[in-house]
Amino acid sequence: MNLLQTLVNGLLLGGIYGGFAIGLSLLLGVLRIVNLAHSAILVLGALVYWQLVAGAGMDPLLMILPVVIGGYLLGLGVYRTVGVRLRGQDDSTVMLAFFGLMVLIESIAIVTWTTDSKSVPLGYLSGVVHLGPIFVPVARLVAAALAVALLVAVHLLLTRTMTGSAVRGLAQSPDVARLVGIDVPKLSRHVFAAGVALAAFGGIILALTSTFTPQEHVRWLAWSFLVVIVGGLGSAMRTLVAGLAVGVIEAFLGTFLAFQYTYVALYVLLAVVMLLRSEGLGGARERAV
Repeated sequence: MNLLQTLVNGLLLGGIYGGFAIGLSLLLGVLRIVNLAHSAILVLGALVYWQLVAGAGMDPLLMILPVVIGGYLLGLGVYRTVGVRLRGQDDSTVMLAFFGLMVLIESIAIVTWTTDSKSVPLGYLSGVVHLGPIFVPVARLVAAALAVALLVAVHLLLTRTMTGSAVRGLAQSPDVARLVGIDVPKLSRHVFAAGVALAAFGGIILALTSTFTPQEHVRWLAWSFLVVIVGGLGSAMRTLVAGLAVGVIEAFLGTFLAFQYTYVALYVLLAVVMLLRSEGLGGARERAV
């Protein structure tokens, strides 16, 4: 495989990783919530998407919006039942609560869909685009393009709109945001729901590009944390750049190392980055989206 093909594969993979991580980055950056259930929600979104496309025979592109809306409604429900009760709690309590939510979602997914591997029938997205010596699977190209478009849209929302200004104010200081008239509880609820919806969108990207099972979601949680930690919590664009970097590194490592060693190397990278960023996940307290 030539270097240009490897680079293209890495960039596509990196765009997909950015899509995986943006929901986690939003909740951590704005609400200071370490959502350990992120990957379980991601795979739940993938399973619902699979059910609609493979089970009900629906169009794979038309089913994106219903799954995202479903994720948003799920987020509203989770925040009303769990999130409001965690206000003011210490980090360990919050993480324990979301770990419990992760286990609950995983258990429901396994009972409902079993542990068998799932793959979405791609239909008209199953072709391959040839650009000279470079070939790109259409489904992966569409998934990466959707992820990049979403990250750009989130960036524009946060930086160019009044709602984005309110979200940034909430991220920097909820008390000050409240003083200037922002309805902090309402905005927090919708930001949380948006984070869950973005996780469900990540599940759609996963379903378009890979086989998946309910019990293997923790792998995607590690990848999402890696992207968030490398990029920090500064912006959607930094999440995209971090995703691209991780994707390219993985693609080039895969040309020199066996499959299993590639993932070991990336986990080592995760550990190194966490050591270099000495504030770790607690850095969310000092960062803003």
